[in-house]
Amino acid sequence: MQGSAAEADRGAAFGSLFPPRPEPSLLLSVVAAVTVLVCALHWMLKNRASGKSFFLWSAELATPFLDKSRKKLVLVDKITISPNTFKFRFRLECPSQSLGLPVGKHLKLFAPAPKGTVPGHWNKVPDTEADLVEIERKYTPITGDEVKGYVDLVIKVYRKGELAQFPDGGKMSQYLDSLHPGDQVDVMGPFGLIEYLGNGEFQVNRRVLKKKHIGMVAGGTGVTPMFQLLSSILRTGGDKTTVSLLFANRTEEDILLRDELEEMREQYPDQFECAFTVDVPSPTWRYFSGFVNEEMLKKVMPPPSSDTAILLCGAPPMVRSCSEQLAKLGYAKEDVLEF
Repeated sequence: MQGSAAEADRGAAFGSLFPPRPEPSLLLSVVAAVTVLVCALHWMLKNRASGKSFFLWSAELATPFLDKSRKKLVLVDKITISPNTFKFRFRLECPSQSLGLPVGKHLKLFAPAPKGTVPGHWNKVPDTEADLVEIERKYTPITGDEVKGYVDLVIKVYRKGELAQFPDGGKMSQYLDSLHPGDQVDVMGPFGLIEYLGNGEFQVNRRVLKKKHIGMVAGGTGVTPMFQLLSSILRTGGDKTTVSLLFANRTEEDILLRDELEEMREQYPDQFECAFTVDVPSPTWRYFSGFVNEEMLKKVMPPPSSDTAILLCGAPPMVRSCSEQLAKLGYAKEDVLEF
């Protein structure tokens, strides 16, 4: 997803990651007033028959959207980043509401279970979900709780018949690809065992870790929880935690959020560095090539110490391989965390 017109499209689609803070103005006051009116109208239409008071409803809106119960997101936009990667923007219940997803956590989306081309199989292997009526998948948004009223998910769509190794495509990604603005999707959250508390502090189950340096190894769409955490660290002025990312993909075109990651590196050179590796490099490729190995980890990751944590997210074989290599390099098992 680089070195082409697609890069420019993606950059325009996402916009600046850290725009300058606007000065207070009459326009902002008008926007705030309109937001209140929209919320009030929404409440009146939704709760006319219930008898619920406006004040009770207002208190509910101050509560984050996610509360572990099953809810509905409404698709409002689908922005093309590349031919098979999209930013899906979903509306919350009201423009003033936050999603309520702690950094490090994820949400689940639900969809009707599709059937494979071969009965009982999906992508040439036995389908463990063949008897299910519904499927669920985990996703980490690229927007944080500082954003109000909506949530953005970056998703790569695997369509039926496009890849020989995946003849049926992706179950959830194709379902999302079929949605139109106004369509709804069921969601639950937050979920996850890892939460970033800020300033290098993690809560893992009931254990709290305090670190100064974070290494990240991501594969494919496994970059989204890393991006969420990285964005949180860099936009918090007092958080001096340093971050190093090694991002693995099949080809350059598969690299999600490359423009955004490289922009972050340029803006925060003393706090963030990243490197990429691809299985099929082009002649002009200037990073690593091949599967993640010890040499790459030595060059990119912060060295083993009590101040270092390594985060992994990607396909299970990659995560297992990285865990084994990190152990050989001297990283303590309790300091290697898997999303």
